[in-house]
This record gives sequence, C-alpha cells and structure tokens, in this order.
Amino acid sequence: FSVVAVVTLALGIGANSAIFSFVNGVLLQPLPYAEPDRIVYVLERPPGGTRNAISALNFSDWREQSTVFEALAAVTGSSVTLSGLGEPTLLRGGRVSASYFDVFGIKAALGRTFQPGEDQPGKEHVVVLSHRLWVSQFGLDAGIVGRSLTLDGELYTVIGVMPEGSAFDRGYQQLWRPLAFTSAERTRDFHWMSAIGRLKPGVTIDQARAQMDTIGARIAADFPQSNKGWGVRIDPYADLIVGPQLRSSLIVLLVAVGMLLLIGCVNVANLTLARGTSREREVAVRAALGAGRARLVQQFLTENVLLSLVGGLVGIAVGYGMLMALQVALPPFTLPRDVSVRMDGRVLVFALTLSVVTGILFGLAPALHAARTDLSGAMKEGGRGASGDSGRRRLRSSLVVVEVALAFVLLVGSGLLVRSFFEMMNTDTGFDASNVITMGVPIPNNRFADSAQLTAYLQQIEANVKAVAGVRDAALTCVLPMRGWGNGMPLQIDNKPMVDIANRRSAAFKQVTPSYFQTLGIKLVKGRVLSERDVKSSAPVMVISQTMARRFFSDQEPIGRRILIQEIVPGQPALGAEIPWQVIGVVSDEQTGGLDDNLSPVMYVSMAQSPTPTVYLAARGAVDPTTLQRSIAEAVHQVNKDQPLSDVLTLNQIKDQSSATNKLRTILLGVFAMLSLLLSAIGIYGVIAYDVAQRTQEIGIRSALGATTGSILGLVLGRGMVLATAGLVLGLAGALGLTRLLASVLFGVGARDPLTLATTTVLLASVAALACYIPARRAARLDPLVALRD
Repeated sequence: FSVVAVVTLALGIGANSAIFSFVNGVLLQPLPYAEPDRIVYVLERPPGGTRNAISALNFSDWREQSTVFEALAAVTGSSVTLSGLGEPTLLRGGRVSASYFDVFGIKAALGRTFQPGEDQPGKEHVVVLSHRLWVSQFGLDAGIVGRSLTLDGELYTVIGVMPEGSAFDRGYQQLWRPLAFTSAERTRDFHWMSAIGRLKPGVTIDQARAQMDTIGARIAADFPQSNKGWGVRIDPYADLIVGPQLRSSLIVLLVAVGMLLLIGCVNVANLTLARGTSREREVAVRAALGAGRARLVQQFLTENVLLSLVGGLVGIAVGYGMLMALQVALPPFTLPRDVSVRMDGRVLVFALTLSVVTGILFGLAPALHAARTDLSGAMKEGGRGASGDSGRRRLRSSLVVVEVALAFVLLVGSGLLVRSFFEMMNTDTGFDASNVITMGVPIPNNRFADSAQLTAYLQQIEANVKAVAGVRDAALTCVLPMRGWGNGMPLQIDNKPMVDIANRRSAAFKQVTPSYFQTLGIKLVKGRVLSERDVKSSAPVMVISQTMARRFFSDQEPIGRRILIQEIVPGQPALGAEIPWQVIGVVSDEQTGGLDDNLSPVMYVSMAQSPTPTVYLAARGAVDPTTLQRSIAEAVHQVNKDQPLSDVLTLNQIKDQSSATNKLRTILLGVFAMLSLLLSAIGIYGVIAYDVAQRTQEIGIRSALGATTGSILGLVLGRGMVLATAGLVLGLAGALGLTRLLASVLFGVGARDPLTLATTTVLLASVAALACYIPARRAARLDPLVALRD
C-alpha cells in the first residue's frame, strides 16, 4: 500500500514541481534587475499596426526630446568576425547605445561597461564580452581587459566582462559594441533596430505614453513622407519577453500535471478506502476505548498527510530530474534570456504545500468514512460493517467517475496536440528539404567599396560551390526558408491609386541568386524565374509568390505589372530612389516563418540587381549533404581564406528546429495523458475487483441458482461500464470547455475536433472495458461451493 501510494504521489507531485519551476521562472518571478517594472520596450507604431522596428533619426529625436526616461538605449544585432587568433571565428554580437547596461542596472564583473559618449563616431572602438565568451574563447584570461581584438578587420579594446550566470550570459549575443550611428545609418525611413528604456522614478507608463505620443505626432507632422500616421508604442519589458505561444504552453502543461495529480489522488483515495475495510475492527476498538470521531479523523489524516509528505519528498527528487531533462531537451534560446528556471525555495514550498493538500485531499473522505464505522457489526466475529461498506462503495464509484472524466480531458488535449503536430509536419513548405545543406556567409558591411565588387565576390563563391563534386546545385539568399522575411518593404503597384510611402502595405523582399528556385525545388506557376541575364544593367525584374499574387493582384494578371519599391542601399540601413520592378513570374509559396505560421507574400529579386552582404548559402547534394560540408568550406576559402562560415545546418534540421518546441509540448502532454490513462485503468480495475471480492457469496448463490457464466460476466462488466460511461459523459463536458485553452497553440485542427473526441471516447472505453473484464472473468469462473463457503 505505502509503496504504491508513494510512487503514485511522487509521479504527480514531481511532474507538478518540474512544470511549476518553469511557470515560476518564466511567468511569476520578477526579472533579475533592480525595479524591473520601470523597464519598457519602446518601438514605432505603424498605421494600422501594432509594433515595428525603429529608424535611427526617429530614435535620436526620441532621446533628445523625451524627459520621462532615466536611460533610453537603441539595440540591434550585429555579428562580427574575430580574426588574428587562429581560424576566423564568427561571434554573435549586438550594437547598443552607451546607456544599454544602465537600463538594466547591471555592472561588469571585470572592468566596466560603456561610458556616456562612447556611442559617438570615433569613440566606439570598445567592446564588452559575455562571461561565456570569455571562458570559451579566452580561457578566463584575467588580463583580457585592455587587450585589443580584431573584429571585422578593425581593432577594438576590451573594456569589460559581464557577470557569470546573468541574463547577459544566457542570451544569444556573445559581445556588445557601441551603436555609433554612421552618416549612412542616420536615416528616417529604414526601420532596423529596437529600443529599451528605464522610466524615471515616479513616472508611470501612461505618462510616458502620453509624452511619446506627442513626440511621435510631431515627427509625423514634420516628416510626412516617412512618418505620416506613425506613432510610438511603449510596453512593459516583462510583457514582451515571454511570447504568447510560450505562455500558453506553460499554462496548458500546468493544467495537465494538475489533472494528473488529481487522478493520482483519486487512486490513492480508493486504495485507502479499500484498506479501511481491513481496519474496521481496529477503529471499533479505538472508539470503544473512548476515541471520538474527531480523534479518529485526525489519526487517519495524520497517517495520510505523512504518507503524502514522503511522496512529496520523493516527488521533489523526481521533479528535479524531470527539470534537468526538460532543460536539456529544450531547443536553444527557447526561453527568454532574462528568466532563470531552477528549483528554488518557492518551488520547494509549492511542492511541500502540494504534498500536505494532497494528503488532506485523498485522506479526508476515507477518514470520515472510517469514523462512521458500525461498531456493533465491526466488533462481531466475521462482521463486515455492511452499511459502512455500502457507503465506501458509492464513494469509490464516484471517485472512479471523476478519474475517468479527468483522464478523458487529458487524452483529448493530448490527441488534439498530436493531430495538430502531424498537421503541421505535413504542411506544404513549398520547397524540397531533402539533401540541402545551408550555412551563413557573413560579410562585413564595409568590406567592399561598391556593389559591383560585392556581386563579383558572391558570384565567385557560388560558382566554386557548384563545382564541388557531389553538389547538384547551389544558391545564395539573404534569408533562409523558415527564418523570417528578411526585409519587409513597402510597395506601390502601378495603375493603382498612389499611397504615401509611410502608409503602404508591405511584403517580404528576398534577394536571391537565380538558381535559388531550382536548388530548393520551388515550383514555377507561371511566367519565368530569374536568370543570369538579370543583371544590374538590365531592366529590374522580380518573381512573386502565389500568396503575393492573390493578395495584391486578386482581380488581374500580375505578369507584366510593375511594383515600385525603394532601393535598399547595399550594406547600409538606408533606402534610395524607387525602382519599378516588373513581375516576370509567379512561384509556389515558400514557408518563410515556422511551420505553424501563415503563408506570407514574398517578392524575389536577383542579388545582381539588388546586392546585399547579408548572405546564406544553400547547396543541394547528390549524396548526404553533411558529407559535403568540408568540401564546400574549402571551395569558399579558395575565394577568401578568411571568410567565416556559420550555423551549418541541413534544411531538414531547420525544419525540425522550427517545430521543436511544439514537438516537446506534444510529447509531454502525451506522456501525462498516457499516465492518466494507466492510472484510470488501475482505478477501474481496483473498484471492480474489490466489488467482486465483496460480492463473492452473492455470485456463488447466483451460480448455484443457475446463473450462466455469460450473465455473471455481464453483471460485473455492466457495473464497471456504467461507471466508465458516466465518467466519459462528464469528461466530454469538461473537454468541450477546457480544450479552449489549447486553441492558441493548435494548427490545422479545431479545439472541438470530432475525430479526436470520438477516438478518445473509443480508446478510453476500450481500456475501461479491459480493466472491467479481468475481474469479471475471475468472477464468472468462481466455483459456487467455494464462493458459498467464503
């Protein structure tokens, strides 16, 4: 009894402790900064939109004209190549305003962070390292502060190292440089960074919004071409670092483990009720010696709470193991850098409190029933306390109904996520991911003097890779599939009413080499794809996706139409004159975001006509592409021995990464649902087996009077299936209500999917029937003489 009870409770409490550790770290714990409520995200608000990146000149105006911020910092990603220390190494970095670390109130563990003015041109050649980069790249060299590093061919002085284990040690970025706006970057119409701020003491977020709305309106009036209708959006920092998908997933899993624990409690309560039958005489003796009902209830509750505390202690160990396993299984950077998930004091208090509540929950009803034992019947030799047993039977039956209902809800939730996951995995991505390897080809923005040199460099790299033995085709792109839009560009279609540039609709603008479509297997729907003849000196042309054609050309033929888009200045966050791109073809839709994202409108142009130093290589092999990695790298290094290559992944690995979080959530809920199914089957079996044991004499009499094996089998099975059916009906009602929690994380399936509900009903009913059949068959095989002598 004790072992079964402890194991059951340990599983339930352990699962709750592990999931609550994530809920506590991500949703409940305050951010690890001083007065985190004063930290806010500050972004632009486009017309009819919610949030948008910021232009450099708009940010400069915000910083100069606002008075509500103690510190306001711009932030943008900026990877750099570290050279001069062996093989060139790509480091993930960020460019930030000098006040960036002041916003968070974090000091360097070694050296210092940026000082005012170091984000001005000419003073920006300093760098702060993360602790993990200091360890991995520089071996904890205590003399690192003051040393010079060569980053993108320029010398930078290391001024500080951030603390170990801080948020700046868990995030994507490995180092930070000052964001000193160059003259080319000081534009108002190219949105390429974000901003965070710390409000002054006493300033509310509503006051900050009011002032920034005024500043935003002033900028919109002064610069209508780029800002007409645009405003400023301020949100608490804590509200944006946790995405809605992560929040929903944690809540769903917490509800699931809560249900699992309730099912465990029901099982232990049933076990305790059955055990109470054998203790009726003990209770009667205690009562006869003067123990009152309250004293008896106290005794049973004390025993059960003690048992639950033991289960809780074992559960904490189980939960810690689950927590470690989940942290290993989570894809990198799934959790925000600002949260720390661990089994801290709050989690331990939660686990112990849960243990006590659980002990009371599963022990209260059995304790009350034990205290109502029929003393005269229990004290007699062979007495059974029939009236008490009848009450226990009703209670055990009620508990089984609840158990089946909870299991049904969990199974439905799990079934919906499984169906959603397979729908997502089977969605048409628009490309063929087999045998394709990808890698980043990072090029500093200032590497080439003009776009012609950049184009020639990229063409040579592509040609060398195509010549590698085993490579069927290769292409370059500014962004890989399922990795986002790249650039979102406002557009104006000819022969349609002119719209202000600031208020135009946008679509993804992808710069690719002409072989991109063939390399990835993207199908041509109509017209033609890009070719090597589409060069800078020829007429600008583009290919669009089917979603783009439907959304922008729903009532007309897109081939031959022209789309006005401002030129993206190569290597600069700046826009030039409008270019009339002629649509020459339509291709099938390519999945630009994760597998669960909606299809986006995409425009493809040739890199020769719109060069960019943001480059990724995709190569399709005739064999396993991972075997070609070294040969491809050698081909690139023949062009430039110092060219780093980053993030080497197959396209299938990128596809898997995009679904990794959904997969883990589905597996977890599936495991919890299977455990609930197992516990429910055990619970039904226990009740029916106990019922058979109590009715042995009755079954013997029925057999002696001529009852057939089939009728006895039906009698026992009928009772069990009545309980299961009641549980299924109750569970169906609960599932229809609670599965709405899953609506935001489902893909391609509704929260009340009939197939899932029907399949779950059949599965749970079948398991219940099997659990009933085993004791029913035993009852049908009873020898009447043996049964009558029982």
